[in-house]
Amino acid sequence: MPPRTLVSSRARVVSWRVLFQMATVGLSTALVKVAGAAKIVFTARAFGMSDGLDAYLMAFVLPSFVSDTLAGSLSSALIPTFVEVQEIEGAQGARRLYESVLAAAAALLVIVTALLAISSPWVLRILASSFDAPKLKLTRTLFLMLSPTIPLSALAIIWRSILNTDGHFAIPAMIPAVTPLASIAFLLGFGRTWGVYSLAAGTLLGGVLEALLLAALMIGRGFPVMPRWRGRTAAIDQVARQYGPVIAGVLLIGGTPLIDQAIAGMLPSGSVAALNYGTRLNLVLLAIGPAAVSTAILPHFSKLIVSESGEYVRQSLRSYSKIILAITLPAVGFLVIFSGPLTRLFFERGQFTGAATELVATIQRYSLLAIPTAMVMALVLRLISSLKANYLLLRAAALAVGLNLALDLLLTRWMGIAGIALAGAIVQLAALIYLWRRLRGAIAGADAGEPIVIASPPDRV
Repeated sequence: MPPRTLVSSRARVVSWRVLFQMATVGLSTALVKVAGAAKIVFTARAFGMSDGLDAYLMAFVLPSFVSDTLAGSLSSALIPTFVEVQEIEGAQGARRLYESVLAAAAALLVIVTALLAISSPWVLRILASSFDAPKLKLTRTLFLMLSPTIPLSALAIIWRSILNTDGHFAIPAMIPAVTPLASIAFLLGFGRTWGVYSLAAGTLLGGVLEALLLAALMIGRGFPVMPRWRGRTAAIDQVARQYGPVIAGVLLIGGTPLIDQAIAGMLPSGSVAALNYGTRLNLVLLAIGPAAVSTAILPHFSKLIVSESGEYVRQSLRSYSKIILAITLPAVGFLVIFSGPLTRLFFERGQFTGAATELVATIQRYSLLAIPTAMVMALVLRLISSLKANYLLLRAAALAVGLNLALDLLLTRWMGIAGIALAGAIVQLAALIYLWRRLRGAIAGADAGEPIVIASPPDRV
């Protein structure tokens, strides 16, 4: 059989297996989102728009941000090197790397948590400048209760990543539902007596239970769960080099919603609320779809990089992209067409009138255009991480932030608040085109049968 035919045949087989894993993670993530929505409903019933809930939400901002940034970046930095070491040095070498990264991550997050706890009186005073003294004191107390979730998140993400690499996706993806369910249980059991403290206690217990369940799965697979520093190695240095650009990229990309909110705040009254309503469905779908793609594809791409030719990797990327677009484009088309009825169904009642429905539906239509691109982007980002070319993420993030600001200012002059949603879709497409082109330079072994050579960062973009 000719090499290209063999490549195409193998790529199709792999695609369906990995797509099944994507579907599994997507369904599991959707169930987690349902649990989170239930938590919001119970929280609203218990606390409404009270000062206590304000304090809890503000206290949760710092742990959530640090966990998403520092802990959330660990997977992209660790898995490609873990797979490479496993292939070259065997299971024992990969285990030593895992234990050292676990120890380093736990130490880093403990130090960050301690610094945040010490500086929290000043940091929270800046973040919650409108809170009076009693409300600010409550916020700090709740933050201190929630702060242990920061190092716990590092352990959970590393364990979940290793389990994914070992072929386990469904249960690790469903375990995050434990935290909202624990919060609901504490609200129902102790909400009347403990007040908002019950919500914080439920969140903390949920984080502990998540870590314990993942630890049990790791032990069941024969992995140790205690952090153990094995000394500095070339593999550790490689993980560290990939970790920094991922964090920087996450921080930069995290600034685009702030830009959108700031520009929306400059527009007529109600624009910020309309933007939030109009992008709600998009945010939920982005939390499920690209997350499922990223979780399932990173271990797979990482294995391909160390065992297959550049042609096979490129063929796999094209196969996944075509299948994902074939699924998402009709789905997005359906949602765009029925955006008006969906908006009326979920929002149009009380003070939310027909005029607001039309505006929100328009914003929703434009925001949904970003979903197909975001799904393919998830593939590209994970391939870049597998190639250990994360410096590209930082450059793409810088491009996205600058272009987002320029398009927000330009399109809102012509289209009002809907221009921000359209700008987001255009920025996503531009970043994808940039990264897709740069990938051609990151894979040196382009011909069939040649091994992949990781390209070093070029001097120029």
